[in-house]
Amino acid sequence: MSFTDATIEAITQISPDCKQYILSLDEAEFTGEAGQHTALRTDAGTKPYSVLAVDDDRISLMIRAYGTDGVADHMDARSVGDIVEVDPALRGSLTLQRTDTPAVFIGTGTGITPIIGLLHAYVTSGGPQAVFMFGEKTQEQLLYKPLLEQYELVHSVETRFSLSREDWHGHTGYVQEQLPDVSDTVGPDAEYYICGVPAAVVATKEKLTELGVPSDRVHTEGWEDAQVA
Repeated sequence: MSFTDATIEAITQISPDCKQYILSLDEAEFTGEAGQHTALRTDAGTKPYSVLAVDDDRISLMIRAYGTDGVADHMDARSVGDIVEVDPALRGSLTLQRTDTPAVFIGTGTGITPIIGLLHAYVTSGGPQAVFMFGEKTQEQLLYKPLLEQYELVHSVETRFSLSREDWHGHTGYVQEQLPDVSDTVGPDAEYYICGVPAAVVATKEKLTELGVPSDRVHTEGWEDAQVA
């Protein structure tokens, strides 16, 4: 990896423990596409982060500060105008495969970050039918819910939210429990994109296998199985 300076242009509080950062490169441009990740280098270490959006010399990141993660906590203490070190070369295998078939985008936790980027790339490229599924613990942690509902208003997107630890008006339980109904809705040619907590990604892949979805239509970052094994 090769790092360069970037300026924090904006910081937005997304949830009590998550912030969105817009970073602007001073003397370079980002290379890569939606779904991939950059890396931040700080005095507390180096860590990869998926991008919400990328546009030439600017990217948007969403980072959750856990209080036990040095890099995330370093970013949580930053202000607009601060300089951070970032890798301008985006990497990763979770990229949009095609836009001429239905697509299902599934995220849990901060794994929603690259999935939103993929959804945006899909709808702006004329994708015919998308379902966006997001699973979290509580309503307070349903990141970007208003944004996703706006997508539903102006594009061919259906949103489905799931809460695993709170009863509410929507689906209560794990996000993958909705897949049988979703797979019937999108038909046999859909592509599936998944990112999030490794256990949730693996459970979702297993559910898709049960439903007869071919493995070459299921796209993840690729390291989740080793984390769960």
